[in-house]
Amino acid sequence: MRKGKNLMQKSKKDTKLLFVNPCLRPGGFTKLLPVGLGSVMTYFHENDYEFTLLDIDINEYDDAYVENYIKNNNFDFVLIGTIVTHYKWIKWFVNMTKKHQPNSCVITGNSVAGSIPELFLNNTKGDIVVTGEGEISAYEAVEAVRLEKDLKTVEGISFRIDGGTITTTENRKVGNINDFPMINWDLFDVERYMAKPSSNADKDIKPEDMRAMPVITARGCAFKCSFCHYVFWNDPYRNRSPKEIVDEIEHVQKKYNAKYIEFWDDLSFASAIQAEKLCDELISRNVKVKWNCAIRVDLFTRARLSIDDSLRVTKKMKESGCYQCGFSLESGNKQILEMMNKKIDVDAFYTTVYVLREAGIIVDTSVIFGYPTETKETIQETFDQCFKAGIYPSIGFLLPLPYTVMYDYAKANGFITDEDKYLESITERQDICVNMTKMTDEEIMSAIKDGAKKLNEVLELGLNEDTYIKSKGFQNSKVKKKLKPPLETDNMERIENDVTFNYSRSEFKFENDTACR
Repeated sequence: MRKGKNLMQKSKKDTKLLFVNPCLRPGGFTKLLPVGLGSVMTYFHENDYEFTLLDIDINEYDDAYVENYIKNNNFDFVLIGTIVTHYKWIKWFVNMTKKHQPNSCVITGNSVAGSIPELFLNNTKGDIVVTGEGEISAYEAVEAVRLEKDLKTVEGISFRIDGGTITTTENRKVGNINDFPMINWDLFDVERYMAKPSSNADKDIKPEDMRAMPVITARGCAFKCSFCHYVFWNDPYRNRSPKEIVDEIEHVQKKYNAKYIEFWDDLSFASAIQAEKLCDELISRNVKVKWNCAIRVDLFTRARLSIDDSLRVTKKMKESGCYQCGFSLESGNKQILEMMNKKIDVDAFYTTVYVLREAGIIVDTSVIFGYPTETKETIQETFDQCFKAGIYPSIGFLLPLPYTVMYDYAKANGFITDEDKYLESITERQDICVNMTKMTDEEIMSAIKDGAKKLNEVLELGLNEDTYIKSKGFQNSKVKKKLKPPLETDNMERIENDVTFNYSRSEFKFENDTACR
């Protein structure tokens, strides 16, 4: 990377940094403080950097405003990151920034660039891509440019050197998650964010009790689903200690009057024991707060808990403040679940819905349609599981994203031929962006809407055809169906460390790939 003369040996105090928080969903009813960006900004703040924040999200600045802001200000560094579904906008922003501020160093991170560093750098004028966790790598990259050191000494980045050659350094080894400083939310306009209620809120919660704050319980995921856009694939699942989590909850309660905690994780609890230990910490310290979390379908069955033991854990979750729990069925078809690398028994879905609902916890689930072997029959199998459990799912379509098995499959089988063009075209999971089944788009939509219509009627939810798929955060507290207890499984001894499925990306392969076309 060519260093601008304006960066030569500047002090930290004199170095001008801009952090940018993009607007992911303009007009959205809900806004949540950006955890990833907040953690990176906190790390810089703890290391004596001052900076400016352009918070496009909470202010919902349009592109004209953003460009005018960039045009009329000068920064030594511009740092931005977001998810890959906003690839097109980030390309525009990066190129626009370099047009108006050619000497600035533009650093991009998170999945929008971290999973495709060479592709991103080849199609933008960006300078550096952070390829893993951002705190240390972004900081060291800024320090290297500021002090004119060799960027090759910084782990976890990709960058363009003079002549256009792209260099990627060695992956940064992850550290202890408990060593990262607590996010300093004073760096954001907290009150404006808290005025936008949680997406998991329901009508039975008073507005004054919906002051939501995000808290991280873990980083990464212990499982490797073939569709999941998990950027830090080779990193281990790391959960924070219950004490650290509850310390932060008490902190945001005291400082910001938080009443509701969003556990903003890929996987809040990888084991039932992990969940129980956090509940014990909350209860023993008499912390009064509502919270939600993300778990696996087989959280209880994988731990070989009896129904009674599972109910004991879920009731403890409720006692400690758990209001809502989300997990993914994804499919009711065994073959498709195998293709997804879910490693679950579909019967676990009913059991988990049952034990959570019996405890009085709202249950949300999601499904994915569009795997190569998807048919009208497999779509119905998925809806059959939802009928059985009395739950209306969040419906989405398979969206092949970089650094996933399904992305590799789509490229290998000709469904994605121009990666840059494809990434510019993708939107949200509720839209069919690429169809890898033998059905037409119309046939898939028709089969889904038929199943959704019947489920809507049975559950008496009052949805219409326009909201079957894009239900905008429909809450299953409206579902009052009483479930019968599931059949008891063998009450085997609990497994202390029940995170046993840590599959590498390379282990999973489809059989007869081309036959699915």
